[in-house]
Amino acid sequence: AKTRAAQIVLQRNRHVSGTLAGVGGLIFGRKGMVFEAVRGILRAMDEEPELLRKAKGGDRRAFDRLVELHLPQVWATVWRVLRHREDTEDVVQEVFVTAHRALPGFRGDAKLSTWLHRIAVTRALNHVEKAEEKLRRASDPIDLLAVDGLRAIGTPLGALEAKELMRRLTDCLAKLPVAWRAVLALRDAEQNSYQHIAELLQIEMGTVRSRLARARTSLKDCVERRAA
Repeated sequence: AKTRAAQIVLQRNRHVSGTLAGVGGLIFGRKGMVFEAVRGILRAMDEEPELLRKAKGGDRRAFDRLVELHLPQVWATVWRVLRHREDTEDVVQEVFVTAHRALPGFRGDAKLSTWLHRIAVTRALNHVEKAEEKLRRASDPIDLLAVDGLRAIGTPLGALEAKELMRRLTDCLAKLPVAWRAVLALRDAEQNSYQHIAELLQIEMGTVRSRLARARTSLKDCVERRAA
């Protein structure tokens, strides 16, 4: 049976925009809204330890609140690996179901956000590596509406050029090996340190650097070939 937390994920992810998926947060246009957002983050930081204590003791409402606090970050992490809305919805649900089951054993050696991030990366990679998933992806059209950061630039010609560039980038990203794409997302999109990426993926830092270099080179070559 689905937990209440899983239901929250299914309800709330309908309202998470492509921008949220791409940048992991809301872009506020007014200073007052920014101020309120910062205050909200600080309040969340203050209440998290107590929520965590209650959730570990079986308090479902406390866990639901933790889901609300960490959903944007988890969604963004999974999206950057999968780049597919329905799949992201499924995996995000799995992440919080897994977290709910494992929470009693959470010792607090790392921050809750780090722990959830690790679960999210692992689940996303497992999802992509399924043979049936690879076959389905090979036949799926690109969802241009879900591409991060797609914006009209200046003139109509500029908008068309930007759209075409995003099309090429999306296509080339999908063709990268999942291990390369994961490192690329964790480093270039989320700005994680090499050490943190190595810990998340359980690989050596030298391997992180090697995969990142190969991913960047392959992505650049692919985009340039398609532009020719």
